[in-house]
Amino acid sequence: MKVQRITREEHTRFINQQSSASFLQLPEWGDVKKEWRAESIGIYKENELMGAALILYRSLPKIGRSFAYIPEGPALSSGTPLDSELLNALKSYVKSAGAFLLRIGTPLPLRDWSTEQIKDALASTEATSLSNIPSDHEYSSGNAAVHALESAGWKNINTSDGFGEGQPNFLFQLNLLGKDRESLLAGFNQLWRRNIKRAEKEGVVVRRGTRSDLALFHVAYLETAARDGFIPRPLHYFERMWDALNGTNEHLYLFLAEWQSSVIASSIAIRVGDHYWYSYGASTAFGRDARGSNAVQWAMMEDALDRSCATYDLRGITPTLDPHDSHVGLIQFKVGTGGYAREVIGEWEVVISPVLAKAFHLYLRLRK
Repeated sequence: MKVQRITREEHTRFINQQSSASFLQLPEWGDVKKEWRAESIGIYKENELMGAALILYRSLPKIGRSFAYIPEGPALSSGTPLDSELLNALKSYVKSAGAFLLRIGTPLPLRDWSTEQIKDALASTEATSLSNIPSDHEYSSGNAAVHALESAGWKNINTSDGFGEGQPNFLFQLNLLGKDRESLLAGFNQLWRRNIKRAEKEGVVVRRGTRSDLALFHVAYLETAARDGFIPRPLHYFERMWDALNGTNEHLYLFLAEWQSSVIASSIAIRVGDHYWYSYGASTAFGRDARGSNAVQWAMMEDALDRSCATYDLRGITPTLDPHDSHVGLIQFKVGTGGYAREVIGEWEVVISPVLAKAFHLYLRLRK
């Protein structure tokens, strides 16, 4: 197996040939992450392109060595396993490029839990985590990848709450295959259906936004950040996302819920292939009871259906089912859509230079 640099055009062509690949593996994502150096690579077996990846490099000051990161990648063609041969080829390539540490995060599924299983576990109050209840389905490809990673000496950096230093390894998704508006809505719980009806009754109007409307999104986003206690990204970051992801192809969509001439909720969605992500969301205290957030979610789901998408992805959750855990509200909110929780293999690292990797991890801990 051979890894070599490819052009952005070759990278894009490979992504377009797949039914789904993470938007974090689009070559355009490198234009969003300006503080990193981006590179597109191809993974070949017997001269056939079997995978592609966007590698982001972050250099250590004055040393010239880099941390190499493949977020939610590499993207692999159907049937291509994440095996020892592929892992060794990736490690060798970034080592030759001067990396001291490589992190990857191909979102291969490990297991799923249905809405019914999650509801039963939440009602029982006995199970404290998804990890403690039987899954609805397990994936041999994911388990084989974990075995290959462990055997090759890679370290799993996922945390028990599902959110580590990178991307979440517990997700909540909706299967849209064979669904229409009526059947999708029928899968919602009573509270979700009532809130959507409430928004309609209150006269909430959801519209698609333009680049200039990102400023309206950002006002609600800043209020959300202050309320929920996270550090917000600046407006120019979202403008850069828009420009990068809507340059050659349209991947990013902005939705705004308006009530009484004000934006009370807004969300950013991203689509690649048949996969549709809810990426960023914001809401205001004003108009909270008008249920603009539910209205925006429903508008995005309708849009995903209109685009014949197979999956609507509500992104990260924590696996907690503990009623005393403040994070349990996240899964309670999302389970109302009737989807499923999924654990993916998450993010893994392999050390190339132990001394530099140790110093880098110390820096990350001190930064927190």
